[in-house]
Amino acid sequence: ESAGTIVLRFSPEGGTPIEATIDVKDGTGENGVAAAVVESLKAQLPKDGYHVERDDGEDVLVKKHSGAADFDLEIVSNTVKGVRINPDKE
Repeated sequence: ESAGTIVLRFSPEGGTPIEATIDVKDGTGENGVAAAVVESLKAQLPKDGYHVERDDGEDVLVKKHSGAADFDLEIVSNTVKGVRINPDKE
């Protein structure tokens, strides 16, 4: 529950990587952090390539649209104390 920034890099196969920056305000709980991540990613990722949603309140799912390139996700940095990011590929 501290202010900070999360930076994620999305690297589509054969495409240009996209860095997305998520600012988190001080005192934001886990569901609020997830909501901030979803809102920021929806604003920064191409709408025709990615679908972003919350699941179970605190989980964030990022999926490719049908026909879009597969992608890798890298956590570039996370300065938000108490927030763990555990990517899980499906």
